[in-house]
Amino acid sequence: MIANRVLKFILKSGQSSRMIRVLLFILLFACSYVAPADAQDKGLPTGNFESMGGTEVSFVQQVVDPYTLLLEDGRLVHLVGLNFPDYNPHEPGEISVTGLRILRDMLEGREVNLFQTEKKNFGRINRMGHDIAQVERRDDNVWIQGSMVYLGLASVRTTKHNSEMADQLYKLENAARFKKLGLWAVNNFDVITPEDTADNLESFRIVEGKIVTATLKKNWIYLNFGNDWRTDFTVAISPSDRRAFSEASLDPLEWSGKTVRVRGWIVNYNGPYMEINHVQAIELIKDKVDAKDITVEPEAESEKEPVVKSIESDQ
Repeated sequence: MIANRVLKFILKSGQSSRMIRVLLFILLFACSYVAPADAQDKGLPTGNFESMGGTEVSFVQQVVDPYTLLLEDGRLVHLVGLNFPDYNPHEPGEISVTGLRILRDMLEGREVNLFQTEKKNFGRINRMGHDIAQVERRDDNVWIQGSMVYLGLASVRTTKHNSEMADQLYKLENAARFKKLGLWAVNNFDVITPEDTADNLESFRIVEGKIVTATLKKNWIYLNFGNDWRTDFTVAISPSDRRAFSEASLDPLEWSGKTVRVRGWIVNYNGPYMEINHVQAIELIKDKVDAKDITVEPEAESEKEPVVKSIESDQ
């Protein structure tokens, strides 16, 4: 059923040759996932939710959009950990529309397990009153967020209060990116370099590059990706968020010369600028990556001051 819907969408929508190639990639993998009973044997991802807290069983009445499920009891659930880069509620792009169609085939009329963060006071309800959860299809343990990332329909977007599944999601994202599946076959959605950040302001992007200097000023850490902090890309970590790095035995001040992959919202503040507020927003990258190994491992002063604005929040 998933394969048929994707194929009909391709035939009806008059896509460009590049987008047809992207959707055919998705179709190829979707064909393996039609029969739920065979899902695990076919390789559709399952998740390890031991780090999660509250768990409940519910019934999906409708998939409202690629991020939102309507449950039988009327509650709305936000699919945390995902980023559909071409999603616009008024004019969604081809990849997010395909993701929505596949989600509807996977979930509507099905029982699911909902897993929420252990922190009862943070990260369980978003600002719109929706429950925030990782979702698992109950009859075959297929992990919904993992499946979207694995098929290349979404990239990973963790938040401060919902980062428990980041490592598992990153492994799936690395595999999809390595195989150029879905969105990773489209240049507009790929990982960008620090030099490209100036052309991607006011957007959520994944940036990969080498840190030139790591400095401390007024207890803020600044990771500078060029020799001129006034114009080059900079990542900032606030004093309160430094504690999480220390608890993870990480010291960003020792990362000069290291290659990292960082994701977040880019603004213009003395050049392209990104604030990150949790450890999982940045990954340390191996110096050399073998084709068979696509899993990442996670005194000049900067004069940039912190932006008085929350760059990231639970959706």
